[in-house]
Amino acid sequence: MDTIEQQVTLDKRLNAQRDIIRQSLDAIANDIGMAMRDAGLTFPIYFAMPNSGDAVVTIATTLDPSDDDWREAAAIVCQIIQEKIGCGRLQGRELACAVANAGMIIATDVTAE
Repeated sequence: MDTIEQQVTLDKRLNAQRDIIRQSLDAIANDIGMAMRDAGLTFPIYFAMPNSGDAVVTIATTLDPSDDDWREAAAIVCQIIQEKIGCGRLQGRELACAVANAGMIIATDVTAE
């Protein structure tokens, strides 16, 4: 398979995974919220669905949790989304971001490993 065909196949797979997430967003958010509460993590996580790129979802918070807490929250998100879309291992990668008229925001892209 040549590079263009491989990219088309990858794009189709990512779009199918994003569609599953969009259709189940409320259930996924609920599952993540419960898992975070069970882990003692009380900060909010926001989800954004990219239309292109490698990420199946981008997560962010407007609070400033410790690095360990953010890593744990990202791992929870990855685990729940992996189960929902039936894919291999997902990972988070830090993402530069900013917010106007507010404090700090932390964001992570969730991508295939």
